[in-house]
Amino acid sequence: MAPSASEAQRSRLHVRRLHHSGPAPFRVLVVGDQSAMQGLADRVLDRVWLSTRRGVDIDVLGDLKPALHAVDRAFEQWRLGRYEAVVLVVDDRLESPLRVRTVHRLKEVLRQVLADTAGDSRVIVAEIATPHRDGGRHAGPVPSRVERAVRTLDVPRVTFCGDEGPAHPLAEAVTDEIRATLHAAGPDPAARRRAQPDDEAERQRALDELGIVGAAPDPRLDDLVELARTAFGTESAEINFIDRDQQWKMAVAGSERRPNPRAHSFCTHTIERAEPTVIADAATDPRVRDSPLAQGPDAIRFYAAHPIESEDGYRIGSFCIYDSEPREPDEVNLEVLRDLALLAQAQITGVDAPPVGAAAVGRAS
Repeated sequence: MAPSASEAQRSRLHVRRLHHSGPAPFRVLVVGDQSAMQGLADRVLDRVWLSTRRGVDIDVLGDLKPALHAVDRAFEQWRLGRYEAVVLVVDDRLESPLRVRTVHRLKEVLRQVLADTAGDSRVIVAEIATPHRDGGRHAGPVPSRVERAVRTLDVPRVTFCGDEGPAHPLAEAVTDEIRATLHAAGPDPAARRRAQPDDEAERQRALDELGIVGAAPDPRLDDLVELARTAFGTESAEINFIDRDQQWKMAVAGSERRPNPRAHSFCTHTIERAEPTVIADAATDPRVRDSPLAQGPDAIRFYAAHPIESEDGYRIGSFCIYDSEPREPDEVNLEVLRDLALLAQAQITGVDAPPVGAAAVGRAS
């Protein structure tokens, strides 16, 4: 049987995920051929963090060929609107095999990206341009293909001359555009998009493709939850996955490794939004007070968790800590909890880099 359009598309999009520790994290998508980007995403990660001191998550799609070859709706399933900024890196050097051949083709790609972001993300075009022999930029007196393509689409464009060595100036220019997005007035539409529950069928598909439900325990994940239990001083910590009508425990510390019905689970509330979930007292919280887990002599009273995501950004589970006594929400360092969740996510997905400057690593050393 031939793969569906969405399956074929996903097989052509390969992600690398980068994280930097910090509060109020925001997300950036960088799309472009990895050989042309010269570590651009890594530099942008560091520069944005240094200039904002906020957490940063960058997804890198390192192959622009599907888009340049006009694959129908190549980014549609990637849900571009969940990113604060989408950076499209276009190599327009004459000798590049990924050089944009026509203005019309690049306009098609840009229109598709703009449609898929639905106005929720800032779209930035980063051009690697061909220099003139006198050292000037290809985008000088004669407009480049990229310049002509973006001229009528109201898309910011930053340019880097291909013979200037490592793309430090391009990283600086992209960072400036991202900072302008973050400093814009008004509510953040990308954050609102991430605050919505995932499509359940797609979320379940992402979990099924990982093949981790029912897998043998991973000692490295058990070590992480034990670290969390010690660091936060809670009775228990777990890594859980929400699978159809069950909550499965992949790693546990201070508890039993048995599944719970999803209807009773606290973690099913965690996967409804991208931010951490904190329940100060389960006995009074309307989300969980009727759960059997919040009642009886072994009741959970305090709970805090951060979601764990699949490669394509669906919330498949959580990294949680909990206790039999209520606590004040500000007793939990949510940056540390996020770092631990990202460390687990990196181990589970195999596409995430551990968070740079992770508070959890510092606390554990």
